[in-house]
Amino acid sequence: MTDKRVEALLDFSAQVLYEILRRHLGFDKAFQAALHSPKAAATKYVPLKMLYKVSRSVVSDYYLLRYAESYIYGRRGDSARRLVRLWLLLRADEELFGPLWDSVHRYRKKLLKSLPRRIESVGELVEGIEDPVERLAVELSYPRWFVEVLVRKLGFNETRELLEKLNEEKWWIRVNTLKTDVDTIVEKLYEKGVVVRRDKDLEYMLEVVDYSEPLHHLEEMWRGEIVFQDKASAMVVEALHPSENDRILDLAAAPGIKASLVMQLTENKARLVLVDVSWERTRRMARLLKLYGVDMSRVDIVVADSREWRPRTTFDKTLLDAPCTSSGTIGKDPAVKIHLEDESWVAKFPQLQHELLKAALLVDTDVIVYATCSLLPSEGEEHFKDLKHLLREPPIPGSPGYPDYPISQLVRRFFPHKHSTQGFFIASLSKDSY
Repeated sequence: MTDKRVEALLDFSAQVLYEILRRHLGFDKAFQAALHSPKAAATKYVPLKMLYKVSRSVVSDYYLLRYAESYIYGRRGDSARRLVRLWLLLRADEELFGPLWDSVHRYRKKLLKSLPRRIESVGELVEGIEDPVERLAVELSYPRWFVEVLVRKLGFNETRELLEKLNEEKWWIRVNTLKTDVDTIVEKLYEKGVVVRRDKDLEYMLEVVDYSEPLHHLEEMWRGEIVFQDKASAMVVEALHPSENDRILDLAAAPGIKASLVMQLTENKARLVLVDVSWERTRRMARLLKLYGVDMSRVDIVVADSREWRPRTTFDKTLLDAPCTSSGTIGKDPAVKIHLEDESWVAKFPQLQHELLKAALLVDTDVIVYATCSLLPSEGEEHFKDLKHLLREPPIPGSPGYPDYPISQLVRRFFPHKHSTQGFFIASLSKDSY
């Protein structure tokens, strides 16, 4: 008889995957949706942390599982639950499942007997793939086209290193010094089983080393004392180098994380104009900024399409953290991998970014910082091939851009395998010579 705990775990993980595939959600939202579905009964039998880790691994292994499905059954199906069962076959290990391992092990043996084609490990599955790029894409579970782009830019070996690191869950915490201090937060987190490492570059950033419960359950987050923000994302604001009384325009401001850091770094003494196209996102942004202790008397929020909206005043600095594929954030949100399967969705972003950058260049401003949380050159270097005369090397650490671009030394990239961050592209432009 099948252990109901194993069945509950499989059903829950399949529900998370279903929410991502059918509703185009990020992993955290899909996980929360599953917790509010009938599949949430799994929490009666399986620890929440195990549900989270298994669901996350299933989502991260989506392309591997699709390949395994075709290999074993001869075709792709439309069952999320079948993919989850294959994950249990290929990825389950005793360390993850602990006291549940005996039941999982029995389930795997039963599953093996039912398969039309026997396969027991990832190594066995990929050993027959002759094309090294295809094998890498399957083994590490990425769309082939994405791997091809990175191999062309970085070479095969470094691409493997990058993708392996990108597969690892990575979290950074920003301490909101408008409401608390770093020492207090470090102590509180330690008491709750969250082990952090202080960053050597940014004193307000903490690298998460380990945790015992889902991080989004921390009450410090709900009080606005900590912010889940990647170090590379914080470096975008550091590249802007905000100062007291700066007038700063943010052309794609929601959800407001970077705007709140601007106010944190200036102790609420900058002035912000925050533009976003969505009423709902701007409402949520206003609530978030208040939660973070931002002085809203120094903030103006504009609901508009930044491609068409034209300010009637001047600004010292302009930030364009452009909408993108988020391909650099896979370590935080493995659902991005699945979204990358839709190449028509991917293709819409460079044009949108080009139009937003064109609008930013029309603003009466001294400095523009452009950023995307993407590893794709089409969302980074490609936009600046004809703007070299405006580029100024950002005053931040990081790596140069991809080496086959003449502007590579004038821009910054952050990579998970080099900087333990998300993948980010950052460029700084000076309007002095424009």
